[in-house]
Amino acid sequence: MRYAQIVVGPAGSGKTTYCKALQDYLTACRRRCHIINLDPATEEDVHFEGDKGKQKSSHKEEYSAFDTDIRDFVDIGTVIEEDELGPNAALVRSAEILTDNIEWLADQIEETYSDESYLLFDTPGQVELFVHLSYVKSISQLLNRLNINAVAVFLLDVSFMTDPTKLIAGSMAGLAAMANLQMPHINVLTKCDLLYETSADGNFRLRPFVDITSSTFGLSAEDLAFQKKIFAKNVHHNVLDEGNDESQYEYLGEECDGGTTVDYDTLCGMINRGPDELLGSLDSHLPPKYKGLNSAFVSLLEDFNLVTFIPLNINDEASLEQIVVATDMSLQYGEDAEPRTNFDMFAD
Repeated sequence: MRYAQIVVGPAGSGKTTYCKALQDYLTACRRRCHIINLDPATEEDVHFEGDKGKQKSSHKEEYSAFDTDIRDFVDIGTVIEEDELGPNAALVRSAEILTDNIEWLADQIEETYSDESYLLFDTPGQVELFVHLSYVKSISQLLNRLNINAVAVFLLDVSFMTDPTKLIAGSMAGLAAMANLQMPHINVLTKCDLLYETSADGNFRLRPFVDITSSTFGLSAEDLAFQKKIFAKNVHHNVLDEGNDESQYEYLGEECDGGTTVDYDTLCGMINRGPDELLGSLDSHLPPKYKGLNSAFVSLLEDFNLVTFIPLNINDEASLEQIVVATDMSLQYGEDAEPRTNFDMFAD
């Protein structure tokens, strides 16, 4: 059985970085993980340290971060010149070309990736491609035809949490993607590692994304206290050190000795606010004439009750593990695998 994640999200949400970090983690877990680029407009020099073992992409001499690359099939520069389109329209046109020639991707998958392969599909950041158009949905249908269990992973930048209007927009985009793709789906809040900055004493402090003097986000006293938390431990950037079974991050209070611990569940609760809290934040942030619209948006999210976010810090092994556990449950990973036996069942 093969497995796949279709990684979607707005531009700048960290899809390529997520794919690379997850590939490194899954490789360390002894899974054969490969990245397939479906964004014809991605930067040509995208590559990472340690990728010297990758095969060269045919459209350039440098080593690519991707194992299969749509740019080997569609050249967006040629599309712009021949069809006289702008960058966004050319990206949509390139997506249409691949959709019309979906068998090229099917052949690439069938010829390249064997059983037990784990595929990460890195998609473009244009919201309409996975919310309105059939581009990403056609990839999902192809994977279903090839008998590949797949899950959609919607990424949202942590900066969306700083403003209730941005949060409601991101949540609605995630809900629309879920409805359009019609496949197992999880939502991930990325770049949580950027919440922290190094202080003069070498500790890590929560970066003040939200102005704690304002009521923009309707922060409670507990949330304000959380913004002042610091790390008591220094962070080692090599998160895959052998023998390190625990998270390298420890959330403590303002005073390191005897500070209160903020665990993973508490963090999830802070970023996944209830409908009443979200509505109150919107009403306090926007003019009164938008109260009806705010209520309609929040009611829609509440009726479906499907949008929750999993925080991701790519520098924290425990955070990556939470993502893998969530996706494995959606993918039913390993449920069809035969049990391994290292003994003779019929021995005397």
